[in-house]
Amino acid sequence: MLVRDVMTADPITIRPQGDPRAALGLCKSGHIRRLPVVDGEGSVVGIVTRGMLERFLATAPPPSIQARQHGISQVMASPVITVSPDDPMEEAARLMVAHQIGSLPVVDQGRLVGIVTETDIFKEFVEILGGQTAALRMTVVVPDIPGSLARVVNAVAGLRGNIRSAIILPCEDPGCRAVTLWVEGSSREALTDAVAGIEGLRLTRLWSPPPGG
Repeated sequence: MLVRDVMTADPITIRPQGDPRAALGLCKSGHIRRLPVVDGEGSVVGIVTRGMLERFLATAPPPSIQARQHGISQVMASPVITVSPDDPMEEAARLMVAHQIGSLPVVDQGRLVGIVTETDIFKEFVEILGGQTAALRMTVVVPDIPGSLARVVNAVAGLRGNIRSAIILPCEDPGCRAVTLWVEGSSREALTDAVAGIEGLRLTRLWSPPPGG
């Protein structure tokens, strides 16, 4: 999945010379936490958050004086880390973690085209990991050799189960992998029996979502 698939396109923006009070009003009226700051060419020159604006205005001079002395350029964070709409979603997540930030302007050919936030990415990861379904979550430890995953998938297929999602992670033992599948259309008992019949595989967890989600 790419950044363009999860971003908010054409976000609300503000100019560097804009009024911080007006920017805070935009945040409140639009129920948004961040405003990209763009110049007259549509290039990103900074970003300002609602928290930054509130802290600045709490200590700023009265509005009549502030309007003559202060602008967004004195509040915003700059330079800004950005991503391309064609970057993988996990690259955006990596940048947010590495730089401890909650959003990234999305820039294409030097112009702002969107913004992606930690909430956007979190929602997609929940979807990818089967968090929106009533599927059974099964984790199996398999040898790190060709064909191991196929044996698990074939076992589920033999039960006419439907795999909604899958993820493979390393184990403490470098010779194995932990395979987690989200499976619909099969019972706990049937899955347990099917995996138990496969030599070299070990079922470590089988979890059902609580009734009602």
